[in-house]
Amino acid sequence: MELQSRYADIQVQGLGLAALTYDSVETLRTFSEARGIEFPVMSDDGSAVIQEYGLLNREQQEGTRFYGIPYPGTFILDTEGRVTARFFEQAYQERFTVSSIMVALGDAVDGTDRSATRLTTDHLEALVYATDGTVAPGNRFSLVVDVTPKDGMHVYAPGDHTYRVISLRVDTPDFIRANEVTYPESEIYHFEPLDERVEVYERPFSLVQEVAIPMNREIAGLAAQPGATLTIEGALEYQACDDAICYTPVDLPVSWTFNWRSLVR
Repeated sequence: MELQSRYADIQVQGLGLAALTYDSVETLRTFSEARGIEFPVMSDDGSAVIQEYGLLNREQQEGTRFYGIPYPGTFILDTEGRVTARFFEQAYQERFTVSSIMVALGDAVDGTDRSATRLTTDHLEALVYATDGTVAPGNRFSLVVDVTPKDGMHVYAPGDHTYRVISLRVDTPDFIRANEVTYPESEIYHFEPLDERVEVYERPFSLVQEVAIPMNREIAGLAAQPGATLTIEGALEYQACDDAICYTPVDLPVSWTFNWRSLVR
């Protein structure tokens, strides 16, 4: 259903969409008609294509209801049918959202329902937002911080040094699973008095933190409560320096609030 709700946004980007599943034609027709699915949904009854591509989920026992399902994922193809990117998960219950994929590809889907918070310190400005404003159990999406160091300032990128690297920390709720932060390419700052060369960011850049919401009965119950919201809290951690002073490390509180979307069964 998340794909259908974002189908128009995907088309605006000049992209098409098609889905492949192990369900029968009859099952897919019933589901598509009931849910108003407008993009092509193809039946791989018997999972022949799924097996040919090596995607069969071997954790499901043959003869059981879920035997034949693939590891869930998304292929991005160019106009000549060549795969240019792919996004896969280990469990069928967990899926990347459309917007998180678009951000990973270097763009955001037009019309996303995200809202942003702007934060300012003595060292930098930060625009804090998420790829999605509405989430459901099983969603894998991204928390994003666009950082602009102030004139003359730099913050530290991962590298061979002992300075505090800028990072995004996720604290609550406990059930949120945070993956590794994606860092952009850094630049080298040369501190001439010590002849020191260090990896830093001096120009605007973005930190992207992928997070996932597990799918279980307890969390599904939270998502089903009318008017319920989800708030993720954490901190932007960094140390900033200029050409003369290294300032005290900062833990800048950040948060994101989402609407819940109930599971469609």
